[in-house]
Amino acid sequence: MKRGNLILTIVAGALLLLAGTTVWAAKGGTPGKPPGDEPAPPPADAELFFWRWGHMDGPHDSSMALGISRDGKTAVGSTVVVDFERAWRSDIDWAIATDDALPPLYNELQVQEDIGIIAPSRPSAAYASSDMAYLPAYDLPNLNLDWGGSTPVGTYTLGTVSYGVQWLLPVLDSVDEGDYATIPDFGGGISEMQAMDVTTDGIVMVGYGNNKRGPLAFRADMTDPLLPVIKTLSITDSVYTEQTLQWSRAEAVSADGMIIAGYGGTQRGNRAFVTQVIDPNTDPITLLSVVLPNLDGGKFAEAYAMTPDGLIIAGRSDSPKGPQACIWFVDGTTGEWVAKPLGGLSKKKLDSVATGVAYKIGSTAGDLMVVGKSKSILYPSEAFVWTGNPVLEDDEIGYLYDLEYILIKTGAAEYSGMGSQWILNEATGLSALGDRIVGWGVNPEGGIEAWVVTGYPFDVPEFTHE
Repeated sequence: MKRGNLILTIVAGALLLLAGTTVWAAKGGTPGKPPGDEPAPPPADAELFFWRWGHMDGPHDSSMALGISRDGKTAVGSTVVVDFERAWRSDIDWAIATDDALPPLYNELQVQEDIGIIAPSRPSAAYASSDMAYLPAYDLPNLNLDWGGSTPVGTYTLGTVSYGVQWLLPVLDSVDEGDYATIPDFGGGISEMQAMDVTTDGIVMVGYGNNKRGPLAFRADMTDPLLPVIKTLSITDSVYTEQTLQWSRAEAVSADGMIIAGYGGTQRGNRAFVTQVIDPNTDPITLLSVVLPNLDGGKFAEAYAMTPDGLIIAGRSDSPKGPQACIWFVDGTTGEWVAKPLGGLSKKKLDSVATGVAYKIGSTAGDLMVVGKSKSILYPSEAFVWTGNPVLEDDEIGYLYDLEYILIKTGAAEYSGMGSQWILNEATGLSALGDRIVGWGVNPEGGIEAWVVTGYPFDVPEFTHE
């Protein structure tokens, strides 16, 4: 065996090893499909429903849901208050249970809990959250809020310094010093320190900041929030090219914190990457990295999301037809990372990106579900849903529709009060089971508003309103 092939086999195997699992793909497994502990489908009686997610109290212009926890219980985002963004979190189950069936849901129910209070009158936003560890309890008259152990992550700016932030406890339920942990930017360049994703247990968060050379990805161990262990990531392709990215942004992390995806810069354009943490205790941190391939004819690629196990990466790649949403996975036959294009809602000029991906093992619509945004015939950006399998050849199973179309044709738009006047601009997050989607759009009143879709079908949606 040639040395290059040996390295490829070792690296591909290492990137498929998670928590002691075997290299199942090399043993005849379906590419991109986990060998065991397959995610269960959502409850069969779950009803597809669209929820307006309102906004926080006070002067406001817009609200956006920017992420959702893997368990689908916590939504996070930002609301524009006067002239700056302010971070919020929301307990989806609690908000639904307290709804009076008169949308939209507003903050008198604490649907969007203001967590931007850590830096009043300063910009902040939340992008992701860990899972809830237990069922939260609420005592609103006394402002006794309980997050169920979930920890949102994001960013805020104070003066000329930006911080990556992890919110540890409800702001109004604890002393100021114990509410959150922060990581300041690296100094030099623009102030843009952002925590973009966090593990299921909230122990590891990833993101990027800036130094004089540009963005720099980081992995932060938050075991002790008062003394976070921050390691910057130098991405060098260990498999194909030995190329080192000039700068990098970490956008997604696996549920266990051992696989990270994002993108970085080269002289020819942005390149997507995936890296496995081999030893988090070394300095610099020991990584095994792969610069992911572009689609054929593409000049750049960017990764934004991954399945909880890190085996499927989602994002976008340039192509001769324009930038389009795509997924990356290790081909079970060759052992190499490959890119699969997902297309877009406009056939003439593609412009789409994937922002969330989940397993739907055993679904009649395929084993994967992807959400994101795409240029359409009518609008510059519409939320889309793609389903299918991680195979390169044409697959007759699956579909690509805009989310508004699905809600209307299934009847969900009608009985959930959505109507046909919404423009769902972007789906920004997807639960691990694929049953909940968050995003933002233009509401019937013409404002920007966050939304949540619950009970998304496990199998192919039934279009009863043709």
